[in-house]
Amino acid sequence: MNPAQLRISSQSVLLAVGFAILTVMAGASVWLAERSADDTRWVAHSLGVENQLSLLQLSVRRAESGQRGYLLTSDADYLKVYQESVDAIPERMAALQSMVDDNPEQSARVAQLAEVVAAKHDELLRIADLQRQGRNSEALAVIRDPAGQTTMAEFTDIGSEMRTAERALLADRTARGATTSRWLLATTLLGAVAIMVLAGLSILLIRRSHFSLARAQQELSESNSHLEEKVAERTSDLQEANDELQRFAYIVSHDLRSPLVNIMGFTGELDAIRNDLIEQDARSADPQRSQIYADFDEALGFIKASISKMDRLINAILNLSRAGRRDFNPQQIDLSQALKTIQDAVTHQAQEADAVIEIGPLPSIESDRLAIEQIFSNLIDNAVKYLKPGRPGRIGVTGAERGGFVIIRVADNGRGIDPTDRERVFELFRRAGTQDRPGEGIGLAHVRALVRRIGGKIRLDSELGEGSTFTVILPRSWRE
Repeated sequence: MNPAQLRISSQSVLLAVGFAILTVMAGASVWLAERSADDTRWVAHSLGVENQLSLLQLSVRRAESGQRGYLLTSDADYLKVYQESVDAIPERMAALQSMVDDNPEQSARVAQLAEVVAAKHDELLRIADLQRQGRNSEALAVIRDPAGQTTMAEFTDIGSEMRTAERALLADRTARGATTSRWLLATTLLGAVAIMVLAGLSILLIRRSHFSLARAQQELSESNSHLEEKVAERTSDLQEANDELQRFAYIVSHDLRSPLVNIMGFTGELDAIRNDLIEQDARSADPQRSQIYADFDEALGFIKASISKMDRLINAILNLSRAGRRDFNPQQIDLSQALKTIQDAVTHQAQEADAVIEIGPLPSIESDRLAIEQIFSNLIDNAVKYLKPGRPGRIGVTGAERGGFVIIRVADNGRGIDPTDRERVFELFRRAGTQDRPGEGIGLAHVRALVRRIGGKIRLDSELGEGSTFTVILPRSWRE
């Protein structure tokens, strides 16, 4: 493992460890926080039980005090205090019972307390009835009865037991809450220390990485400078090779034309000699001699056809050579107008093929006009030439702009091209499909060479029997 891979591995481990620590910290913090909140709720619950018990005791004592004050002074204010306190006793008793439902021991004590409170409540009501009847002496006798004091003593004792139990619970819950808080603090501090350590290690690794990156950038810069020199050298070599190849093609095609002209001349002389022999032997009816002339004519026809094909191939090579050596001049071109001119030029062929050519809105580009005209002239001419017989032809040209490029599509519903031949059709002197149309297999090779020369790309999408779409991608503004 090299140093760069080791640093990357170390950083990955630190990230993984840091993530694991954060995950554990988060989980522990959430759990401890929930536990702390639970402890706090129970502490509040114990305090609430004590408070509710105190309110119940206060209501009972206020009721008793208010009743006695009214008996002694006949003051209506005491009667009001008594009535409010008596009315509050059942509600506070019910609230206390609800709060201790989770504690069986306290529930049992509340049940005892309820009996005592009920007895005291009955006593207060009996005294109130006697008073309303004007039997004050009997009411005072009930008050002085030791049974009432005994009931209050039982009420006080049970209340004390409940307070003692709740205070024990409160102390236990408070201690648990404090322990949970300490654990939460310790967890947070431990996680913070671990993160600080990991942060320090990360900073150290980053500094080392920056140092290594600076060295790598320096080495890369040196490599790039050498690479640029090599690329420039290779580009120069390729340019020289290309120029040499073009010169070679020109010389070869030019030199081939000279013997071809001689062959054509001698073929013409042979044809003239044949005609002379036919005139001299016109009176002869020898069937063998007639067969010789027929064979001679056939051979001479093959020679002439081959000469004609050779002449077309030489002309194609010369045209390609001239196109490669021609200086391209970028200028502003209205593609819609340029392709409309091409459409007009093939209108007669399109009508004979029962085809319709539709040219949509096209953008303007800055490129070589002759190259553009040759590219799309070839594509539209091929689309008309290879339409499917018996089906009305439709040829559409559409365009769009994307960033610094224009995309032009030439689509037809013609014969289509087999997937195995999609690349072959761009090769020089190679043709695909049924060879029932004139041509030497040069057009699309010339098109691709021109597209590449002006900085573009060409792509073919086709389905056999359904049609073809040639997509040409060109820079919106091209410079040599």
